[in-house]
Amino acid sequence: MASYADPEESLGFALKTLQQTLRSRMDAALAQTGLTTPQYLVLSILKDHPGVSNSELARYSAVAAPTMLKILDALAKAGYVERAERTPQLRTRGTTLTASGRSRLTQASATVAEFENLLRDAAGADAPAISAWLRTCTSLLTGTPSAPQPEPSPAPGQRH
Repeated sequence: MASYADPEESLGFALKTLQQTLRSRMDAALAQTGLTTPQYLVLSILKDHPGVSNSELARYSAVAAPTMLKILDALAKAGYVERAERTPQLRTRGTTLTASGRSRLTQASATVAEFENLLRDAAGADAPAISAWLRTCTSLLTGTPSAPQPEPSPAPGQRH
C-alpha cells in the first residue's frame, strides 16, 4: 500500500470529485431559477422545518454559521424567506418560507429531481445501502450519531 492517497484509488477523492461535479452542474441548472444549490437546500429545509433557527439550518446544511447568514440574507433580500425579529425573549431568529419562496422551491425542485434521479439510477438497487454508507461516514467524520435509517422493504415475494 502506498504511503499517500492515490487519487485514482481513493474513495475520498472520488467522493470529492463527484461532489464538486454535482455542485457545479446543479448550480448551473438552478441558475435558471435564480437559486444556488445551498439556497435550494435551505428552502427545502424550511419547507419541512418552518421556524428553524439559523444555527439549526447551518447544521442541516453542513455549512458554517456565517455562511448560513449570508445565504439567509440573500434569500431574504429576494423575498423568499422571512426572518423573525430579535426580541429579548428570543435568543434565536426563526426563519420561514414566503409564498414566493415556496413557489421558487417548487420551480427549482424539478431541476434537482433530475439530478437525484440520475444518481439513483446509477446506484440502482444499491441506492439505499450507498445512502446509508454515506451518512455513516459523515457521522464518523463529524462525531455525531447517525439518524436511524429505515429498513429496506423486502423484495416482492420475500419475507423478513
